[in-house]
Amino acid sequence: MCGICGIVDLERPVDHGVVERMTAALVHRGPDDMGLWRGPHAGFGFRRLSVIDLQGSRQPLTNEDGSLQLVFNGEIYNYRELRRVLIGRGHVFRTAGDGETILHLYEDCGEDFVHQLNGMFALALWDSRRRQLILARDRLGIKPLYYHASPSRLAFASETKAFLTARSFPLTPDPMAFAEFMFYSAVPGPRTCYRQVQSLPPGNLAVFDARGLRVRPYWDIDFRRKIPRHEDELLETLDALIDDAVRSQLVSDVPLGVFLSGGVDSSLVAAFMARHSPGRVQAFVVGYGREGAYMDETPYARAVAQRYGMDVHTLIVNPGDLVRDLDRVVWHLDEPCGDPSTFLTLAISEFAVAKVKVVLSGLGGDELFAGYRRYLAAKYLKTFLRLPRSVRRKLLPALFRALPVSRSTRWLNYLRVAERFVAAADEDPKRTWMQSVCYLPAAPGPVFQGDLAVLRRESFASEALDRHWASVASLEDIVDRVMYVDSKMYLVDARLLLQDKMSMAVSLEARVPLLDHRLVEFAATVPSSDKIQGTTLKAPLKKLAERHVPRECIYREKKGFTAPLEVWLRGPLREQLMDTLTPERVRSRGVFEPNFVAWLIREFYENRRDLSIELFQVFLVETWMRLFVDGEGRTAFGTARHRHGGESSAVIEQHADRDPRA
Repeated sequence: MCGICGIVDLERPVDHGVVERMTAALVHRGPDDMGLWRGPHAGFGFRRLSVIDLQGSRQPLTNEDGSLQLVFNGEIYNYRELRRVLIGRGHVFRTAGDGETILHLYEDCGEDFVHQLNGMFALALWDSRRRQLILARDRLGIKPLYYHASPSRLAFASETKAFLTARSFPLTPDPMAFAEFMFYSAVPGPRTCYRQVQSLPPGNLAVFDARGLRVRPYWDIDFRRKIPRHEDELLETLDALIDDAVRSQLVSDVPLGVFLSGGVDSSLVAAFMARHSPGRVQAFVVGYGREGAYMDETPYARAVAQRYGMDVHTLIVNPGDLVRDLDRVVWHLDEPCGDPSTFLTLAISEFAVAKVKVVLSGLGGDELFAGYRRYLAAKYLKTFLRLPRSVRRKLLPALFRALPVSRSTRWLNYLRVAERFVAAADEDPKRTWMQSVCYLPAAPGPVFQGDLAVLRRESFASEALDRHWASVASLEDIVDRVMYVDSKMYLVDARLLLQDKMSMAVSLEARVPLLDHRLVEFAATVPSSDKIQGTTLKAPLKKLAERHVPRECIYREKKGFTAPLEVWLRGPLREQLMDTLTPERVRSRGVFEPNFVAWLIREFYENRRDLSIELFQVFLVETWMRLFVDGEGRTAFGTARHRHGGESSAVIEQHADRDPRA
């Protein structure tokens, strides 16, 4: 695990001082080592978190004749099998790590090398013979990769903040990114907060050379092929796939642990991990103080840990205290993300890294096997639309408003989802889905300034959602459609982004065995009727868990982390928010209409209307502006030496972009 960056300039010599500054900006992703490669028209930088082949495998890596240079972030879990095949074909390895396998695969297969990799990765490969740069990102988008391209020059990095160190790259905020963020509570890729920077989409490969930049997909999730299976066959296959995914992801030369919530997904990962680990598994659990007692799941996590003899390390937090890390969270995310579990992920990552360098998590099970309540809503959409319009439009919303639901409980979030779905239900499934997940409020006037002033909740169209929905428009099953869209947007742009950025903020590697692409491909062949049985969500995983996990951990109300946004905004954040979102400052930013922000504040604080999510998102955008545009983040966090200390460094210079012996 590490941070990578680099520049290719086909017309002028590369300024390697810029590459060094970009590399320094990524020190938190790799405090153990630094490597630089300097060629006349290309330069790579690398920050290393040593996990495999601790003394070797220093990057950038090169092949036997020096014509290829590689930096890559992630882990290739099947590298040992690939290595044996490549050695049999005559390739000579100089390291014992996984990265060198990529170089030799490229020599054998060209651009098709990526199909043989099983892992999480973001990589850049410079082929000096062809004067060609190749970028690739893993199938699910577990590892991030960003680029800044012009006709003759391309810069890339693991995080967009690396581009801020290169003053020769003009970066301007993209207002449309903030509009999309208000819609979806995340910035959908390939868009970023900067007009000039894009993210490489998951499962895509890019080639940059004299003909320009060409980006193409090499993999996608195929929901078209459904395979009916007897339940026993389904569970046996699922058991074998998860077992192999977890086993393969235990490859490491440093201690590993597991994030354990006591829910189905993390408990399954922990159970299989215990099966293959030679020693006691280190489990990291979050408990809550009195303020968050209703979310506490520690009894379930401890039940799993006790069954498998795990060492349990429990972090006790009060949700209200987590917001103190607001600036730090926004800085390390690179862009605003409205998922409040971001704060908890940073806290548990910092807690775990004191004992291990790698953790496994259960992320991905909900997206693969329909674990969210919104999938249940999608399943019953057609049935719901048979109700008279008057019932759907008037009676049910009135009933929601009358329900005596405490604002301090998790039920409030479920109620809000249901309200949005009922209000959005339409004959067009795409429109229903867009409106039901939309956080852009129905304000009395314009929400945005400038060219975006025409955008309204009722007419807003997300470019990313439109594009992904079009890819599966032919599918009859609405549940499959929304699961595909979630896998391309919510999973990548929110959940995987926050896990990568928050864990790497403290130099911790997080692995996600449930997103092994073989398991993802299998899950796509399972009919949604098998995933949602009656009102039971994620049915196959729950039935499989009966073999491995205490039953009380399986069939219970899902809790998760629900941040007390309303408490935060009325308490510890109120003064800062009021000082920040003044009409003058909002107007000068040029993003939100000052009257809209004033309306949000008035409705929330004076009329006691719960617009906490919408107000928090506006506040996150302003926080991002303050840290990245005003430069406060560079002053506060900057590129100072990482707290984990010592490092070594290597600099490789190449004076011609060709075989140095030719």
